[in-house]
Amino acid sequence: MKLGKGSCHGTFGELVQGVIGDRPFLITLPIPSLRSEASFTPDPSISEIRVVDSKTKAIRGGELLLKRFDIKEGGHLEIYSNIPADKGLASSSADITAALRAISDSYSLPLTNEMISTIAAKVEPTDGVMYEGIVAYDYFNGKLLESFGDLPPFILVGIDLGGTIDTIEFNQVQKTYSLEDQKQFLEAYYLVKRGCKERNLADICKAATISAQVNQKILPKSVFHHKKNS
Repeated sequence: MKLGKGSCHGTFGELVQGVIGDRPFLITLPIPSLRSEASFTPDPSISEIRVVDSKTKAIRGGELLLKRFDIKEGGHLEIYSNIPADKGLASSSADITAALRAISDSYSLPLTNEMISTIAAKVEPTDGVMYEGIVAYDYFNGKLLESFGDLPPFILVGIDLGGTIDTIEFNQVQKTYSLEDQKQFLEAYYLVKRGCKERNLADICKAATISAQVNQKILPKSVFHHKKNS
């Protein structure tokens, strides 16, 4: 046992989110400068994980990890993050991943990204932040679908229009996509795949726009009025 440390990046929403067939998926947009850093100190005198802040999702993930490896004792978890909460930037997923890595480091557990993914999905629908680079990910079931590598160089401009979103509540709402919507998602998926392979940012941006257009019916943005070319 030792002081364990772990970290994880956040995201800027996602490039694409929707369904292909009956399978929900998203394509990640990782941002390395957004980070959650965790440290864990084992404590044999307690049986639970304690944390200063209200990081209940990270605690739940840590408890599932300890149970998986039949570890009875608890410890003290600290998490430092510069990822704004409730803004769709994967703050909770990053906290969970960083916490699992810190606990694993403390006990020298053979933790894999697949294990992190499985545990995180039991806590809440999760982003694929445990994987590096751009990935297609089933966020309900915690399954990696495909890795695309890295994005070509780009400058990202973000605008916060205010408001927050509860990820768990949002993902409990039934989302109805038409067959045409699903065709659009499939096109967006392959645009990202081709764009990453050919280092073509235009394809990737087109895919993100397609996804945003379709998802206006799910979570409308009042300032987004893009029209398709005829």
